[in-house]
Amino acid sequence: MKRRIMAAVGISALLVVASPVQAEVAFSDVSNGFWGVEEIHFLAEQGVMLGYQDGAFGIGDDVTRAQAAVTLARLHGLDMEQPEPVSFTDVAETNYAYSGIAAAVGAGFFADGNEFRPNDTLTRAEMATILSRSSQLMSSQPVDFRDVASGHWAYESISELAENRLTTGYHDLTFRPGEPVTRAEFAVFLARAKEESFREEVAVLPQRAAENVYFPRVTGLDQASQGRVNQTLAEHAGRSVEAREELFARAEAEEDQMIAERYAFGESYRIEQNDADYLSIVFEGYHYTGGAHGGSWQTAYTFTPASGELVALKDLFPEGTDYLAIINETVSAGVTDAGFQLEFNDVFDFDGIDPDTKQFYVSDQGGTIYFSEYEIAPYAAGMPSFTISWEQFGVKK
Repeated sequence: MKRRIMAAVGISALLVVASPVQAEVAFSDVSNGFWGVEEIHFLAEQGVMLGYQDGAFGIGDDVTRAQAAVTLARLHGLDMEQPEPVSFTDVAETNYAYSGIAAAVGAGFFADGNEFRPNDTLTRAEMATILSRSSQLMSSQPVDFRDVASGHWAYESISELAENRLTTGYHDLTFRPGEPVTRAEFAVFLARAKEESFREEVAVLPQRAAENVYFPRVTGLDQASQGRVNQTLAEHAGRSVEAREELFARAEAEEDQMIAERYAFGESYRIEQNDADYLSIVFEGYHYTGGAHGGSWQTAYTFTPASGELVALKDLFPEGTDYLAIINETVSAGVTDAGFQLEFNDVFDFDGIDPDTKQFYVSDQGGTIYFSEYEIAPYAAGMPSFTISWEQFGVKK
C-alpha cells in the first residue's frame, strides 16, 4: 500500500514542527530496501517523526534528548499546548522543545531535576529507559547482554526492551548502551513500542550461565513450544557450566602456576536461521588447558518453532531424497579441493557422514554439515563446514 510521507518545513524545527507538505513524497535517503523503511514510513504517516526540508529523513543523524522528548510527546498524544511547567535551568520557555519536554517530563517519561541537557545526544541506554517508562514495559526475566552488567543503571529497562521483543541486541551479544541513537534506529524502536507487529516475532535473547558462558533464551513462541526449546538450551548451558567448573578445578591442581593462570573457558552462540520454518542456533566454545593451543567446538540445535521439537537431519528433506549421497559428494569434493585429502590422506580420511549426525545447522542458503577439529583435517583447518544448497536437495525455499 502506498503511504503518505510528510516532511517538516524547517531544519531548525526538526522533530518539532508537524506541518506536512501536501505533495506525496518519499525520503531521499530511505530506499525501499532500507532496513527501517516500514517503521519510518509508519511514523511519518502518523506525523510523529518527520523529515528535513530537503526531502531527507536524516537516517544517520543522532537524536538529541530534546528531540526524543518531543517525539515521545507526539507518539503518545500528550498535551503540548498547556503542559505542566518545568524549571530546568537549561530549558527556557522560549526553547522550541519546551512544551514537548514539559509534557514528557510530566508524563514521567523523563526524570525531573535541575538540568535536562536538551542538546545532549540520546544514548541507547537512555532510549531504553524512556521507552520502557512511556510504554509501561514489564519483564519477568533479566536479559544479559555482554556489556550491560546487572549493576548498570539501565539494566532493568534494557531487559524490558528485550523481553518485549523490541530488541535482540547485536550479533556479538552486546547492547552498546553508551552509543548514540540515530534517527533511523529511534524510528524503529518507537514503531516497535507503538505497534507490536513491528517487533521481532521470535526473539532470541542472551542469558549468562557463568563468567564468559552465554546461552540463548527464546521468547515469542507459544508457551509449550517455547518451554521445550528453552529447556534444551538451558540443559546445554548446564553441561557447559559443569565443564567449566571441571576445567578450573584442574587449574587449581596445576603445579605450574603460570600455566594455571592461562586456563580459559568460554562459550557463546550465533543464530543461523530464525523464521517460521526453522530456529537454528549454534553454540561456539573455546577452552585452553596448556600446550601449543586451545581447542574449539561447535554444537548446533535446529528446532521446528511450531512444536519446539528438535529436527533430525533426515527431516530437512523430502521423503525419498538420497540426502546422504548428496552431502557425501559435496563434502568429499570440498575436502579434496581444500587439499586436506591430498596432504593428509594417510591420517585424515572421510568415508561419509553418520546418518544420525547432529553436526548440522540450517540457514537460508541450505543445510550445513560441520566437523570437529582434527575430524577430517588438521588443526590449522579449524572446524571445516560444507553448505549444500536447498536446490541440491530439491527443496523449494
